[in-house]
Amino acid sequence: MYDIKTLSGKPAHPQVKVLQDRMKAGEIDRRSFLRGLAWVGVGISASGLMPRAAIAQEVPKAGGALRFACQIQEITDPMMATWIESSNLLRNSLEFLTFVDENNITHPYLAKSWTPSEDLTVWDFELDERATWSNGDPFTPEDVIFNIERWIAPDSQSSNKSAFEAISSVEKTGDHAIRITLSRAVASLPEQLYSHTCAIVHNSFAGNWPENPIGTGPFSLVSHDVGRQAIFSKRGDYWGTPAYLDELQYIDLGADITTHLAALTSGQIDVLYRATIAEYDLMKSLGNIQILTGKAAHTLAIRMQIDQAPFDDIRVRKAIQLAADNDQMLNVAYRGEGDIGANYHVSKVQADYAPVPAIPRDVEAAKALLAEAGYADGLDIELTLGNTQGKWEQDTAQVLQQNLAEAGIRLTLNVLPASQYWPIWDKVPFGVTYWAHRPLGTMTLDLAYRTGGAWNESHYSNPAFDAALNKAMATVDPVARTEAMTEAETILRDDAVLVQPYWPNRFSAAAQNVRGFALHPADYFRMDGVWLA
Repeated sequence: MYDIKTLSGKPAHPQVKVLQDRMKAGEIDRRSFLRGLAWVGVGISASGLMPRAAIAQEVPKAGGALRFACQIQEITDPMMATWIESSNLLRNSLEFLTFVDENNITHPYLAKSWTPSEDLTVWDFELDERATWSNGDPFTPEDVIFNIERWIAPDSQSSNKSAFEAISSVEKTGDHAIRITLSRAVASLPEQLYSHTCAIVHNSFAGNWPENPIGTGPFSLVSHDVGRQAIFSKRGDYWGTPAYLDELQYIDLGADITTHLAALTSGQIDVLYRATIAEYDLMKSLGNIQILTGKAAHTLAIRMQIDQAPFDDIRVRKAIQLAADNDQMLNVAYRGEGDIGANYHVSKVQADYAPVPAIPRDVEAAKALLAEAGYADGLDIELTLGNTQGKWEQDTAQVLQQNLAEAGIRLTLNVLPASQYWPIWDKVPFGVTYWAHRPLGTMTLDLAYRTGGAWNESHYSNPAFDAALNKAMATVDPVARTEAMTEAETILRDDAVLVQPYWPNRFSAAAQNVRGFALHPADYFRMDGVWLA
């Protein structure tokens, strides 16, 4: 059925046989099979899943400039990238060890192969010997070691410090080879290396990339003006498959997406970064654009800091969850365009999702818990949020406000501009945070809910949850991983850390002549395969 070959030519990992047996028995689908094989360094020649997307009946045409509407944010240190927009600018000139496509399948990139030990704690990576930096230097193991050691350094402020806390050492093992040793098994290490904070910089990097924009990627930075535009030109000496486009122009048109759509329909831009439900009807009324839609694991986390009163009482947290109507929040705030959440921050579009049922809404049970906690006359609390993604955030909070009122919880909404919200997003006792898509639930849980996690805004800490998460992260077999994820999701749900109401559908748009642009669920847009008809 499949021509199974390891990328390195070394013997296949024992988990390959497990995955084959699961596939033959119908216990896992094709995507889960391919995904698991990619983790353990196996390439599938019959998969039909290639990093470059192109319309089959058309021959890609080289040349031209593509205009992309998005925020032009400050970019300094790639490992400190907080927003996907800024990482997408870097993605044109900087590359990653691996590449995860829009189907969530991992492919070789700067690393052409990887081989894990049987216990998944020692990973040997073979680097692509063809890769060169834009200043003429060869890409070397020293570059990779320099980056990983920066990520996990004791004084690192990057979220990579938490994401890769299991790395105990990284060493050179050949002219084009490195070894990463872990303190515990992490099955998805190749996939995690495509996180938006994992772009590989030159070993001379001094802290501000635009000042000396050396990269291995297919485009070179020409100019970068925060709040206005960024321009990239095609590299004539690129080591890999050349890009089709001669130039990329990223243009900041402000926060109003209707302005972006007007610019698209009038031919001033070619691609939108993102649209929301507020613009969906307008998009459907326009006849000269491509509407792009998809599912993704991005969401709003309405989380409580469990060490701050009154949220340090689990009865209060459970009462808030029981009073919240996730279905109504989806239907009112996002017009039903999405999937209901179950308050444990793992989506069914993520490969490690376990179908743990939601606890049904029960206002009377919420009232009883509040009375037991000493709030028989009701409770006054404040929810802080910023309109960081669009009006749907505030609409969601307003529905929650009405839901909680039915249980006697008087919720005040403190709505701040995004510029005021982000400096305090992880400090307020009760807040709404937008979380971007990650291909695995374990990646989100590791950052947001593990004890001491870099972005653990709820201050949650439960050793049983951490242990279940470790087990899930160490497992390649999708069936066994589901068992571990069931435990982790159930613990998080029952500890009532957050209201995670729904998973909104993705929307974007492009001009009719744009080809090869795939709506990536994480908004990780590689532009080297895009062309203009």
